[in-house]
Amino acid sequence: MKRRLFPLAVGLLVNLACSSSDPAGAGPPPPPPPPPPANTVNVSSNQFTPNDLSVSRNTTVTWSFQSGPHNVTFEDQQGSSGNQSSGTHTRQFGASGTFKYRCTLHSSSFTSGMIGQISVTN
Repeated sequence: MKRRLFPLAVGLLVNLACSSSDPAGAGPPPPPPPPPPANTVNVSSNQFTPNDLSVSRNTTVTWSFQSGPHNVTFEDQQGSSGNQSSGTHTRQFGASGTFKYRCTLHSSSFTSGMIGQISVTN
């Protein structure tokens, strides 16, 4: 009887040791953060997320500052923000077209660096 229990006990211990993928008991990784609300651009880590957003005319877009300082400076010089590290900035788009913007602290042009655009359709 003792001969049978010893291999069974060793097998059980080996199985438990090898199958434990979480020795600290931390559990599964946390779920990813939810996507930003519709028509919201997150400003963090020297990027705009999303950096290309399509909206309908008369839509208000919100930039949510997560870190900084950053700013939202439009190519048409209308509706730009000042430098900020938190809070929000909004602009309503009443006309169709493509509205390019950048952070002047992290981009020297509207073609590279920390840039984005809002495409407005009818």
